[in-house]
Amino acid sequence: MVKKIAVIGTGLMGGSLALALKDYDGVGEVAAFDASIEVRDAARELRIADTIAETAAEAASGAQVVFIATPISAMVSSLEAAAPALEDGVVVSDIASAKMGVMQAIQEALPPGALYVSGHPMTGSEQSGVHFARADLFRDRYYILTPNENTDATAYQRIHALLKEMGARVISMDPESHDRAMATVSHVPHLLSLLLMEMAARERERMKSIYSVAAGGFRDMTRIAASNPDVWLDIVTENRAFIIEKLGDYQQSLQGLKEALARGDTEALREIFVDARAAREELSLKAGAEITEMFAVSLPVPDEPGVISRITTAVGGLGVNIEDIGIVHPLEGETGILTLNVLGEDRAAEAAAHLESLGYRASLGKA
Repeated sequence: MVKKIAVIGTGLMGGSLALALKDYDGVGEVAAFDASIEVRDAARELRIADTIAETAAEAASGAQVVFIATPISAMVSSLEAAAPALEDGVVVSDIASAKMGVMQAIQEALPPGALYVSGHPMTGSEQSGVHFARADLFRDRYYILTPNENTDATAYQRIHALLKEMGARVISMDPESHDRAMATVSHVPHLLSLLLMEMAARERERMKSIYSVAAGGFRDMTRIAASNPDVWLDIVTENRAFIIEKLGDYQQSLQGLKEALARGDTEALREIFVDARAAREELSLKAGAEITEMFAVSLPVPDEPGVISRITTAVGGLGVNIEDIGIVHPLEGETGILTLNVLGEDRAAEAAAHLESLGYRASLGKA
């Protein structure tokens, strides 16, 4: 039972997070705050949380968990505003979609006694604002946790459990791998959708009916161009190093495509079509996989900083979703038993084998 959880920032993501936590019987009170008076009034009218506070400190007072759900550029100032009310042992988490710089800044601003577990929900909408918040936004969606050597094991376990109760599928990645992956599958595609929409807008000056004849494929590829510009400006600025790297990769691929078209090289063009189709089919299969049997991967671990980060990110790097995590500390000795529950025997065996290759003594059994 968590007596109180605070959510700072009640846009689409923060509002949905507050609603999802309200639906969970294991939370006594959900308090929320937004810097905008208009948004606070709307959140109060929509009953986004049990309490809509007038300050960040009021929302955070007495909370065991605090989620910072503001735009990236406001996260540190929001934490600093809430800091005077944070109690010893409180767990702070954020939802930033770029991690490395944000995590360092938040850790530096974290008051003594507070613990920090960084996360990023892989969900959302091109719509923005508290009026579009929904309690089921996180259900069956991946929620990435990015622990590092400073992450407290008990704090990680608490956030993991909360997210699972919300219906999210929790996976762990190290912060650098996260930011590189997001540049590839989220940030660069978003920027490309803007350029496609910009190209169509220029063409509309010559052909007024261009939007009328735009088929479903174009609409699908440009849907996210309607997202909140301020939120995305924060994201691409924060992760610009990896975005620039991936744009360079895309530029090379685009040049190869142009050259194949100029040569009339149908074999090269066909190879691009075939490879992309095969990759897309693999993506669809992974997204639709349904496995119901739960297996436990257990291993002894030293009681030292960073062990949670090393193990969970090693498993997360395989794309394996950790359904639940448990840590037992024996009465004697400095070794604990870490248990990861994984859906599917093959996936659990893959995780156990990978941990064995890293030097851990992992055992596999039914959960």
